[in-house]
Amino acid sequence: MNKEQLFEFHVRNNWFKISRYYNQVAAQYDMSFSWGFILLNIEKEGTPSTALGPKMGMEPTSLSRTLKNMEEKGLIRRQADAVDKRKSLVFLTNEGVLKRKMARDVVLGFNEKVYESLPKTKVKAFFEVMEKVDVLLTDLLEDNKVFEKNGLKVK
Repeated sequence: MNKEQLFEFHVRNNWFKISRYYNQVAAQYDMSFSWGFILLNIEKEGTPSTALGPKMGMEPTSLSRTLKNMEEKGLIRRQADAVDKRKSLVFLTNEGVLKRKMARDVVLGFNEKVYESLPKTKVKAFFEVMEKVDVLLTDLLEDNKVFEKNGLKVK
């Protein structure tokens, strides 16, 4: 089987291109793809910084450094949770709200271009396939957890 027949080849290849595209556009606004993604995931009432890592797929050290840079640029502010002072909530500043709107427009614009370039049947099929792959991966990950808990190595 050659690489063009592998699902992960196409997913990774296209994700890399999407990431490059978003980074090119974000650079025009003195931002990055990850900054835009973080801005899109911060709720109005604040978001615990620990909740952003799993959404972003980022390690805590990288996320912490990214949030520090965003705070220095005036896009976010962090404050201790009113109830649990150990938690840090992340809020958008006025500048962060503006950059979030830009990021949202870029994401929606990209998606609109994809929708316009494909027949509706292909779009529907794509989402059906991706949902099935998601379920399969969830099952595989759960199976691996069972093996790991029992001290078995997964091949």
